[in-house]
Amino acid sequence: MNFSRAAFLVVLLLLGTSGCRRTISPEEKAARREVRAALQERAFARAVPLARRVLQFAPNDNGAWARLAQAQFGMRNLKGLRQTLAGWRGAVRKTSAKFDEYHGDLAFAENRPDEALAAWTRAVRPKDRRPRVFIKIARLEQANGRWAEAAAAWTRGMKGRENAKALLNRALCYRHLHSWEAALADVRHAALLAPVDPLVRQELALHDRLGKFLAEVHDLDRDLAAYPDDSLLLADRALLFLRAGDAALALADASRAAQLAPGAVRPQLLRTLAEEMLGRAPGPAIEPGSLQLDALSADFLQTIRRLDAEIALEPRNADLLTNRAWQTNEIGQPGLALADAEGALAVDPKSAGAAAEASYALARLKRAPEAYARIKLATELDPNFSTAWQYRGELEVQQGDCMAAIESLSRALAINQTAAALARREECYRKLGLLEKAEEDRKSLAEISALPPSQPNDTP
Repeated sequence: MNFSRAAFLVVLLLLGTSGCRRTISPEEKAARREVRAALQERAFARAVPLARRVLQFAPNDNGAWARLAQAQFGMRNLKGLRQTLAGWRGAVRKTSAKFDEYHGDLAFAENRPDEALAAWTRAVRPKDRRPRVFIKIARLEQANGRWAEAAAAWTRGMKGRENAKALLNRALCYRHLHSWEAALADVRHAALLAPVDPLVRQELALHDRLGKFLAEVHDLDRDLAAYPDDSLLLADRALLFLRAGDAALALADASRAAQLAPGAVRPQLLRTLAEEMLGRAPGPAIEPGSLQLDALSADFLQTIRRLDAEIALEPRNADLLTNRAWQTNEIGQPGLALADAEGALAVDPKSAGAAAEASYALARLKRAPEAYARIKLATELDPNFSTAWQYRGELEVQQGDCMAAIESLSRALAINQTAAALARREECYRKLGLLEKAEEDRKSLAEISALPPSQPNDTP
């Protein structure tokens, strides 16, 4: 019988392949079954010696190395996994995609995210059949704020196997990209898959609130497309997101605004509000729990925005810095107030207002000696500063020096008579046993309290 040359080569190839195929012994088959069962049961400690036993039979088998790596990573035995990867690379001429996957897992566990991303990317390059690895890529890209890349990875990771958690993560990416319709579609899809899931319900409620602000957000999006580095516009949008309850987007915009304008106060306040909504600790300048969005009036937010803009143009204007220090003292933020007050004094050492604001802030920070030194300086710089004299008297009362307090309060009352100063001086007189003086102040206080509030002059 005559065979063609091509048919003869095929026969030789088949015979050669069958002759090179390794025979698997019953012992090896049993070990492979046992290691697979242990991994399915997540009995990783039991799986490690079984995987090593398989490797004794098949030291060049990618699958055997992969099962050992899986067991070691399951135990979080990173040292062992590192050794396994080195042995795997040396024993197998062409490592499988799982080698790159476990290389990425090890790098990520050892806080080398760039190396992890590169390894995972290699793992999915040969064939788009590893949704598990795409999910790892998606989480890492999302943590790095690479929203478009993360959304694409979530899409490839789900691959027709959508679940509520992955959909909500992709919705978050779409929100950061301001793809509002796509984000809402994912949240609604998640609601179909897990209608009673608390997180799904929370996200639905968030999108309902966001819908009320989207028209304003769209306007700011257009403005920011033209001026992407405008810190005032970014802070405006962060405020809208806070009002909508979207702390994640608020934090992104407020952080960017603070980066662009490190001397501005409003971005710091908005960033702190967003951080606390997300359960994170605020920066050192702001005391945890001391700030509430509802407590910030529209007038305050408008004023602080204007002051930020003016100070950006005139960073060495002591009056502007003092004014902003007063504003932040008023909302109970002494750390921010002190920074501005001391900045104003550095520019103008003779600013009594800056010295007074520094004193108020220092007192709230429980730095009493420094607070008294600053308020004393304020009264020396401006002897007609009635508010400074009154506050000096308050600090002297706290020090237990009633005589000094009476003198300071009397200076304040000589300039501007107030009920608070009279009440405090009466208290000091009584402590010193000067009852006649105390009675005089009591009567004066009663007269002031009985006076009707001053009416505006309606005369044209």
